[in-house]
Amino acid sequence: MAVGRDDLSGLRERFLAQVDVVGNATVVARELGVNRNTAFGWARKGGRSSVRLPRRHPGRDEYERLRDTGVARLAAARQVGVNERTARDWERGVKKTGHSRTYPEGYRVDYRAGTVTMSGVTTVPVGLRVLEKQLHPRFLTLAEREQIRDLRSAGQSLRAIGRALGRPASTIKREIDANAGSRGYQPY
Repeated sequence: MAVGRDDLSGLRERFLAQVDVVGNATVVARELGVNRNTAFGWARKGGRSSVRLPRRHPGRDEYERLRDTGVARLAAARQVGVNERTARDWERGVKKTGHSRTYPEGYRVDYRAGTVTMSGVTTVPVGLRVLEKQLHPRFLTLAEREQIRDLRSAGQSLRAIGRALGRPASTIKREIDANAGSRGYQPY
């Protein structure tokens, strides 16, 4: 079925009137069954600009409703099918895009690049050399902590681990007590 010129101009006028109300050309084009590229051409020629609508998770409204009724964060997150960290980000106003998070305080953490940007200033990514650097001789290094884990899992005694590291057995004992949990000693 061919569309006449009059029908097309009427559709164009309806489209432009709807864009003035809704503000988003894509949404209006979908409602009216117009090709998206045609719709954007009409909007551009008509002097209209399309605003980008914020994308919300489909379960976010349900999550907020559950939290308002007093449901715990973890239970509400599980019920709508999101991770607890995502739910916590929603509550704190953190915006996640790709591999980065933007915090309401104004800083942006890019996990892929390992950088933090605050007010346009980017910090240098922290490398392993910085983590392995010894702060002071009395503090255990990351390499020593890993060695404690390896020797402990091999069944070595506290004194044997201390001798291997050149440290007192009491230091090894305090380290293991401070960083041991249900999964055993964790050096990180």
